[in-house]
Amino acid sequence: EFNPTEFDAEEIVRVAKEAGMKYIIITSKHHDGFAMFKSSHPFNIVDATPFGRDPMKELAAACRKAGLGFGFYYSHNQDWTEPGGSNGPKTNPDGSPATFEQYFRKKCYPQVKEICTQYGPLSFVWFDTPGHIPQEFVEELVKLVRETQPQAMLCSRVGYGLGDYASLGDMEVPPRNIDGLWETCDTTNDSWSYAWYDQNWKDAREILHRLVGTVGRGGSYLLNVGPDGKGRIPAPAREYLLEAGAWIKRHPTVIYAAGPSPWGHALAWGDVTTQENTLNLVVFDWPQDGRLFLPGLKTPIASARIKTAQGETPVEWEPHGTWTVLRVPCAKPESPAAVVEIEVKETPQVDQTLGVYPNIDSTLLVEFAETTAAKKERLKWMEKFGEWKHMTQVGPWEEGGHVTWQVDVAEPGDYAVELVYRGEGRIVWRIETDEGFMLQNQQNSASVYHAYPFGRLVFDKPGKHTLRVTLVDGDREKASLASMRLHPME
Repeated sequence: EFNPTEFDAEEIVRVAKEAGMKYIIITSKHHDGFAMFKSSHPFNIVDATPFGRDPMKELAAACRKAGLGFGFYYSHNQDWTEPGGSNGPKTNPDGSPATFEQYFRKKCYPQVKEICTQYGPLSFVWFDTPGHIPQEFVEELVKLVRETQPQAMLCSRVGYGLGDYASLGDMEVPPRNIDGLWETCDTTNDSWSYAWYDQNWKDAREILHRLVGTVGRGGSYLLNVGPDGKGRIPAPAREYLLEAGAWIKRHPTVIYAAGPSPWGHALAWGDVTTQENTLNLVVFDWPQDGRLFLPGLKTPIASARIKTAQGETPVEWEPHGTWTVLRVPCAKPESPAAVVEIEVKETPQVDQTLGVYPNIDSTLLVEFAETTAAKKERLKWMEKFGEWKHMTQVGPWEEGGHVTWQVDVAEPGDYAVELVYRGEGRIVWRIETDEGFMLQNQQNSASVYHAYPFGRLVFDKPGKHTLRVTLVDGDREKASLASMRLHPME
């Protein structure tokens, strides 16, 4: 039945290149065991479908013609249809026991050799879900790739620390900077392969937000799109990819060869990447009062400018306690994100303390809080098949358990407070500042994370403060705190 008659390798490569991508990694075999290339194993697109062509040959040639890197994804451990593959049949057709080594010798190793020897130079070989695959088999695959494709990079999912760089969890954009070579593997909606029901597409703003957030944390961004049954990139994905690519084309230095943010985390209005002594401020949530607050910059500024397709507009700045305020137009100069470029006089140095902004909402993740008498851990879960979520949370709690943030408040004032948590039944939380201000309130809870309003919090003075949240009463085992939100009140 599978017959992607409208597959056009050159069109796919054109969209990828216009979207700002530098290479394509294509699935040669996923966990279902079906090979999207001509293979000696009969379960493949050439021999088992009316399509009768090898799309991998066409895509490899199109990438070379366009100057894009090319690589293969291959599921080396899982194979749901081949006897002996992980999560596959446990017996052979004749009823005899199937072993993993049998699968490896008959199918996995020969197919990896095929993709490494029949498609020209590869930039990547991207193995996935190593699970409990025995180490000797991983070592054989690594040796094969090194011998046949010496320039190809292996991601960490090959297993046993034998990759060249780390691949984080699916759809995981980390909250803080990570050293070393790593990537985030994301997708254009909530699914990896085409799913007719999944219309939750990431628009250009969200794609760019996650891209800039990944580069700002020090990584590379690998973005998936699942062609439909005819071999076409779905129209919404194409539209948003091209829109994001047009923005990247206007602001290439924000992304390509850019370094991580010296703040080590996102800022309330967006994020920062660097090029030597240049700070690229990527502003998604533009301040409507004409004041762009930048926390904790210690290095003197030499110049600042807004960059758009029409040119550059100089920006004035002034100190504001430990903050710097950039005087910008009230109207956002560009969508989906505006870029303010700051040149500093030497290597940028910053105070990484979380900021509380006077003109935009501030989110304080428990990732950055000190925890007492409670457990902090990073969770991941699957919302629906293939859709992964990642979050640092605090819970369960002991008696008197609390979390404490150090914050830098730009201006005194009143802030509406929300806590984002999940749990069971009603929960009483107490919120305190080092100035003696206290909120205590009871709210309900749910099995999913939700933002609950807790009232008005007051800071009398600007500068460094502490914020403490204590679980006073409720189910301590089920209560799971993710963040606090502070909304400046007029």
